Amino acid sequence: MRKIACILILGCIVSYGNLQAVNLTKEIAQVVKPSDDIKVMFQNEQYQRIIDTYANTPRNLSSEELTYVAQSYSYISDLGNAHKYIDLAINKDKKSSKALYVKGVIYNMEGKPELAIENLKKAITLSPKSSEYYAELGDVYFSMDDDEEALDNYRKAIGLPNPAERAYFMIGAVYAGQDNLKSALDAFYIAKSKVQKDKELYVTILYNIGNIEYNNRNYKNAIDAYKELMEYFPDDYYSLEKLVQCYNALGLYDASDVSKTKLYEAYEKGDLSSSSMSDMFCLDQFSVGNKGILVYERFEEVDCRSFVKNIFYVTDTSGNIESIITLKYEPSESDGSKGHFEAILEKGSDQYRFNTVFEGGVRYSTLKPYISDIIAGKVEAIPVNE
Repeated sequence: MRKIACILILGCIVSYGNLQAVNLTKEIAQVVKPSDDIKVMFQNEQYQRIIDTYANTPRNLSSEELTYVAQSYSYISDLGNAHKYIDLAINKDKKSSKALYVKGVIYNMEGKPELAIENLKKAITLSPKSSEYYAELGDVYFSMDDDEEALDNYRKAIGLPNPAERAYFMIGAVYAGQDNLKSALDAFYIAKSKVQKDKELYVTILYNIGNIEYNNRNYKNAIDAYKELMEYFPDDYYSLEKLVQCYNALGLYDASDVSKTKLYEAYEKGDLSSSSMSDMFCLDQFSVGNKGILVYERFEEVDCRSFVKNIFYVTDTSGNIESIITLKYEPSESDGSKGHFEAILEKGSDQYRFNTVFEGGVRYSTLKPYISDIIAGKVEAIPVNE
């Protein structure tokens, strides 16, 4: 059940503890003056500096300062010291809801949900109007697959003043985990209208909206989501790939070509070398009767040797590949003459070719209906061995 949620969330992380991987990769862009207090340093993500400046004098620190030190240790994954300093904070002020909240977060990071819940509930008792505390409690229940309690706490979080923005997102994530994609989409659109401060969370919401709208074949809505997402991250090539698919699904081949050109430029610059698009990208997904077709295009260009340019995976109703059609380039045997593209059908150990060949390049707008006719059996297939 959680697989869909994980895909939709994209590893997006929802609690402050889980955000450590993102925060640790950010370079410090602002130098904090010695006179700046610990709160400002924490806001500027100067976690190691907080530890270096404050951790050696715990007796001189207030409960609040000790809590910041504990949080800083948690962000660098030193949970042993995080526990040490948060316990000192609680000992100095047993009614510090913030310290109890952080204690709960640390337990959640350790995979100890029962202890996390115990401390978070204590924090909520002391500060019943803190939206963040309810959101974190929702995260704990979500990690335990207790959707009812998770939703209950996320709803409480968004019903309070200054609601935790991620609670809006997580309501959608819970529904996505239940395969209730209609409710998930509704929740993500609400989250889109509410999230203002967290850019990364906003972009994740857009990605989720785009994916669900695409899967629902609402391609225009998906395009809107992916295009807005790329305004924030122009080098999000996965969203660019989805735009190509959306445009092709709508028959907007010129718009698809514009997005394809950007992918080719990224490929030439080496920006895709460590991605799943290092050699090819998904061009389209469509169906012919009860067959599903997944289309890929390789970045390799026409040369003086044979190569495969496009691959069409034909699947049955269970999603199993039953045949593969490749668009293969064959160079001319005569010097100076252009080669041609031809379709080859592979089904099991058998191969088939067809009478039609395409001189030079062939646009996808021409290729797609031709391949559809092959799959529908409207084009005569000639066994290669004959």
